[in-house]
Amino acid sequence: MKKTLLTYFFIILLSLPGTLLSQTYQLTGNPVNTTGWDLVSSAAVNGDFIQLTPDQGGQYGAIKLANPINLRYCDKWKVEFDFRIDGNGTPQYGRGDGFTFWYLANPPTGFVSGGGLGIPANASGLMVGFDIFNNTTEGQMSKVHLLYGTNNSTNNNIEFNNTPGSTFHSPDLNPTQPFVGATYKHVEVNGETDLTNPTNWIIKVRIDGVLIVDQSFAPSGGAIGMTQGYFGFSAATGGASARHSIKNAKIFVDKVPILTNTVTPFVCVNPA
Repeated sequence: MKKTLLTYFFIILLSLPGTLLSQTYQLTGNPVNTTGWDLVSSAAVNGDFIQLTPDQGGQYGAIKLANPINLRYCDKWKVEFDFRIDGNGTPQYGRGDGFTFWYLANPPTGFVSGGGLGIPANASGLMVGFDIFNNTTEGQMSKVHLLYGTNNSTNNNIEFNNTPGSTFHSPDLNPTQPFVGATYKHVEVNGETDLTNPTNWIIKVRIDGVLIVDQSFAPSGGAIGMTQGYFGFSAATGGASARHSIKNAKIFVDKVPILTNTVTPFVCVNPA
């Protein structure tokens, strides 16, 4: 009986229209396959990873999907990737500045170097930054910044954006999870619709399995009412420098409207 039920289940799966099946966008392989992606400025393929910036000052680099996607087709989505930040830095300021992955409302242009982490000026959407340079003290740090809104703070620096309900800034993780090092760190970002407020996303960020944030974020500014977005990664250096690299990036999305009650749970990505 079990065998018969399993057979029927697989037949149903195979008969589903292609538009109902989950889709994965990825940056994998050796060398990395960048078909469908655009490399910007200093970003380049280097074997099995994408080097966003070299360990030189005044650089920015990005890689983005050529076409927009919609993370709201389903009530859950997941992004995962590995990152490495290394290099000698500069004698005056050390290592900097960090990198960001983002999902932006408009085609990305005007990338900002230095403390801007390569994020386009006044960008709107979801941004998760991994920041290694404190622009207030000019010291080293390892902080996660999250913004679901418009990055219009001082010098387009996500570090200084404190829009209520739309931002998060971790404590300095240097003592426990320093971002700089010779080995890659694994990041998972899970998003799901907040059922108590469907315009919000509940977002969880984990680094090497350690939960950094788990809370509901409300869209603000130009992120309100987003129907699609441009996904990508960016990094930047300024007076400080570092090599920023990513690999094994995967984005899981589904071509299923979240209001379609007839779709069974196995169609949507389970972020667990």
